[in-house]
Amino acid sequence: MIGKYTGTGRPVRRIAVLIMCVLILPLIAVGNSAAEEHPRPKIGLVLGGGGAKGIAHVGVLKVLEEQKIPVDYIAGTSMGAIVGALYASGLSASELEKVITGIDWKDLLSGNPDRRDVDYRRKREDYEILSGLSLGVKDGKIVAPKGLVKDQKVNVLFETLMLHTSDIEDFDKLPIPYRAVAADLETGGMVVLKSGSLANAARASMSVPGVFPPTELNGRVLIDGGIVRNVPVDIVRNMGADIIICVDVGKPLSTRKELGDPLSIMNQMIDIMMKENVDAQIRTLGPQDIYINPELGKLGSADFDKAAEITGSGEKAAREKIAALRRYSVSDAEYAAFSARHHRELIKEVKIASVKIEVEGETKIPTDIVADRLSVRPGDTVDVEKLKEEAGIVYGTGDFERVDLNIKRQGDAYELIMKAKEKSWGPNYLRFGVALESDFEGSSGYNVLLDYTRRWINSLGAEWKTQLNLGWLTGIYSEFYQPLTVSRLFFISPHVRWQRQLYDVYAGKHREASYSVTGYEGGLDFGYQPWMYGEARLGLQLGHFTARPKVGEVDLPQDHATRGAVVAGARLDQLDNVNFPNRGYLAQIKFLSSLKSLGSDDEYNKVEGSILGAFTFRRQTFLAVLSAGSHVGNDLPFYDQLALGGFLNLSGLRSNQLLGQTMLIGKLITYHKVGESFIGDLYLGASLEAGNVWKQGEKQFDLGNLRLAGSLFVGYDTIIGPLYIAFGQADGGFNAGYFYLGRTF
Repeated sequence: MIGKYTGTGRPVRRIAVLIMCVLILPLIAVGNSAAEEHPRPKIGLVLGGGGAKGIAHVGVLKVLEEQKIPVDYIAGTSMGAIVGALYASGLSASELEKVITGIDWKDLLSGNPDRRDVDYRRKREDYEILSGLSLGVKDGKIVAPKGLVKDQKVNVLFETLMLHTSDIEDFDKLPIPYRAVAADLETGGMVVLKSGSLANAARASMSVPGVFPPTELNGRVLIDGGIVRNVPVDIVRNMGADIIICVDVGKPLSTRKELGDPLSIMNQMIDIMMKENVDAQIRTLGPQDIYINPELGKLGSADFDKAAEITGSGEKAAREKIAALRRYSVSDAEYAAFSARHHRELIKEVKIASVKIEVEGETKIPTDIVADRLSVRPGDTVDVEKLKEEAGIVYGTGDFERVDLNIKRQGDAYELIMKAKEKSWGPNYLRFGVALESDFEGSSGYNVLLDYTRRWINSLGAEWKTQLNLGWLTGIYSEFYQPLTVSRLFFISPHVRWQRQLYDVYAGKHREASYSVTGYEGGLDFGYQPWMYGEARLGLQLGHFTARPKVGEVDLPQDHATRGAVVAGARLDQLDNVNFPNRGYLAQIKFLSSLKSLGSDDEYNKVEGSILGAFTFRRQTFLAVLSAGSHVGNDLPFYDQLALGGFLNLSGLRSNQLLGQTMLIGKLITYHKVGESFIGDLYLGASLEAGNVWKQGEKQFDLGNLRLAGSLFVGYDTIIGPLYIAFGQADGGFNAGYFYLGRTF
């Protein structure tokens, strides 16, 4: 009977279950084996180049993490190589965003160390009218630097950000396998970097020709990889990727109407050169791959100061592809496992096991001199900011084009190898400068300066500097500077000078006459220079001076004189900028004693000094300045009088309108930064000034006789010096407009 229990049913069921197990278990085993043989598809991330536009990659990474999409391989070019290297090294997207948006890009790309850390021999040149461009002289030829942008700070930043990868040379052993793409400058071929220093590889990939210096790696001279593979799809596919997520930050070519200046035309040319290799790579993408092209609008390759906005554009573009991206999301558990394997903490401090100095170059600057600048010693534990500062101090000597920090793990400590590469266009340098002044009322003048400096004449770092002036001050000056010890704290300096300077004589507002003073002078100084802080000198000077009328009649007590004098002076300089200081101080004093026992016709003593302090609150800066000078004993002769007048020196008066025996001026100057760019900052400012010059027979430092003045100005900090357009007014009805190119203190 059907359905009725019988004693023989149980064995039958057992046999049926056994048969089912025999049939099903192999299928389960096959399924598991298939799962092992066919895991989730490997995701390859391609990050294209584009300067500041490449910051958009950070926004894309934020969305990938949000959607729990693990990345198995990364290849990048230029800025894509930088972002890719940092992510591959173990930083999360949020950490990466914090790093990128927290960088002071303007300061970073200036390449200049903090001026307060610059060697005083270089710092003192800032007070002359020299431009920031220094050319080399080699084998009778003028040689330019290899790039417009100094890359020192960029290099050191990458080295410290990737310090946690210092013991990894095979990029396949990074938390995410990684490749950087560069181009060989000599052959034009593509170079795929997959081992060595991660920081150097990323840096080589972004060596934009003419902007950054090329990078030398493994015997090759490498430049930006964008010209050969701006979106390296094939590279990441060859690494083993099944699925490609390609982020291209390129923009459409500009229209004819948009090509209105040489820079835009040059950028268009570069874009055209890259477009072919970009299009070829994009055509290889399949339906399973994802292509992301952020809409960046007017944001360009140089807009690093808009990092947060660019990041947002990348995030927005990724969200527009969210449906396609979610196909590759994994479970919470799988992504947690990926994150655990991927994440690495940034190293913020290191214990120094040993310190080694390496110098590369033709001159072979002694390593002892470099080591003497360092304060880090074996056994010290220092943070990475201190390491950056140490590299900046060495770079601040002005002798090196690059100072690298190679930091290798040694157990629980690190070996610090500082590699300093001498400037390939040195050690002889040529610099130019120009100063212009006009009061818009027919009074104007100019001065041109040519400076030629030979450095490292011997192993102690002797220098020979020669300067030629043409204009309102015409002359030639030559100085030989010889350090006496490896520390270079003490030096001797013989020097000679010939110059001719014009002076105007005023009666009220009107110029009555003018005369020139021609002087020949030689001297020998003994000095002390505590590195970057300043210097003190004591020396002897011998000279002869002659006065000649140029316009009108000038009543001078004598028309020529010989002087032999003892001179002492000191300067302490910790300003961050001499054009438009934001913080710091400058103090200086000089004393001269002209003695008949040294051959002088006039025996007199002269002392002058000044102090300046600067501080900034947000974007508003205040300068307080006090300057004074006087004679002690006999009056000052015609060739050594004190002067005031001109922009920010009793504004409203003509330049050096007041001449006399005693001088005093106090100034309060304020300016507000209203615009900034990579080529200069724009300021609006004003000044209040009080001072005077007292002549022979007048009461010295008569504070009841101070003259009041002030000015309003627009200032622009340019590569050739500070440029001002100003209006000044002084009591007594004196006023003047100024067009002024040059330093005012």
